[in-house]
Amino acid sequence: MENIKEVLEKNNFVIPNYKNLNIVDLAKSIYSKFGIKFKNNSNIEKFNQLIPNNKHILLILSDGTGSNLIDKLPDDSILKTNKKCDIMTVFPSTTGCVLTSLVTATYPSTHGIWGWFNYNRDLNRDYYPVLFADRKTKKSLNEFNIDSKDIFKIDSILKKMSVKTNILFPDYINDSVYSNFVANKEDRYAYTNFDDIVKFMTLNCQTNSKSYTYLYLPYVDDIEHNNGVDSQTTLNKLKEIEKLVEKLSDNKDLTIVFTADHGQTNITKDIILDFKKYEKYFYAYPSIDFGTASYYIKKEYIEEFVKEFEKDYSESMYLFKTEDFIKENMFGIEKMSIYAKSNLGEYISICKKGSYLINDTNIMEYYGKIKGNHSGLTKDEMEIPLIIINKEN
Repeated sequence: MENIKEVLEKNNFVIPNYKNLNIVDLAKSIYSKFGIKFKNNSNIEKFNQLIPNNKHILLILSDGTGSNLIDKLPDDSILKTNKKCDIMTVFPSTTGCVLTSLVTATYPSTHGIWGWFNYNRDLNRDYYPVLFADRKTKKSLNEFNIDSKDIFKIDSILKKMSVKTNILFPDYINDSVYSNFVANKEDRYAYTNFDDIVKFMTLNCQTNSKSYTYLYLPYVDDIEHNNGVDSQTTLNKLKEIEKLVEKLSDNKDLTIVFTADHGQTNITKDIILDFKKYEKYFYAYPSIDFGTASYYIKKEYIEEFVKEFEKDYSESMYLFKTEDFIKENMFGIEKMSIYAKSNLGEYISICKKGSYLINDTNIMEYYGKIKGNHSGLTKDEMEIPLIIINKEN
């Protein structure tokens, strides 16, 4: 196995440096405006200078809308015109991990929600954190007497805000277990279309009391997965979001902060993990996602696994010891929690640019169908925009 820093530099991958502006410190800056206390740092101070105080603050998280997309917009675009800078997301750059960092204001090294796929060592359970479902049976974890507090160990800040707090989710996820972890039921509002969002914010901004609103938009990410980063369909959806932002920006006393959980990179090569061959090595399914994966290897098979993996996949992926990632603070600058560390395997792979790994037994669900992906360390995946639109009185 190669040296991790040498590999990342050779491939022009982003080496996470959380001393630079990042999404966790962005969250801390916003929450601190509403009475939440954090240990101050230079990043929080910079965000405080960039984000004006206003009666109402709206954070828009547009899934998959990395800086690479914003930079392709026309120069007169409301999003491009108001982009203040690029910031870094957390690693792994995948939705379940990043959204948990956003609402808890902690790094993955603390909260331990690693991605679309997770493994819980204490419960010996392969599961989907966002879906709150068992990976093998697809049944809710509740059916196995597993409570959300068994999975989400760090509380969401959105349940502790000292002002009126609104969380706007698409109607199909508004009542999910994950949404309940994010915010109290009385603070969540379901929308079915962009008109619902505009109506809600218009009424909200007419109130006298201060408010914080978190709006989650899942659409760009879904389209990129199916069509690719550069597709016209992706661009069309981004234009719809621009129109939404323009309408929202008409509200007085409103500051809009627009960012993403991650970007995506175009996929040209499908890699299939040979479960028939590798199953004997595993004590749990590979976790995280399709760009970055964690492997849980039985002690007696470690040497054989490494040898076979590098023989089979070295042209498409790099394999590292998990300890190397931890030593390089890839998962955050906070001390690694016992929970977070226990839910990772012994090895981690990263796909080379343009490739993704189908590390699921249902191969045909994904083969040839993924045109864009994330969870890796390319600039397209890790770099996200900070866009600020401020409407004064």
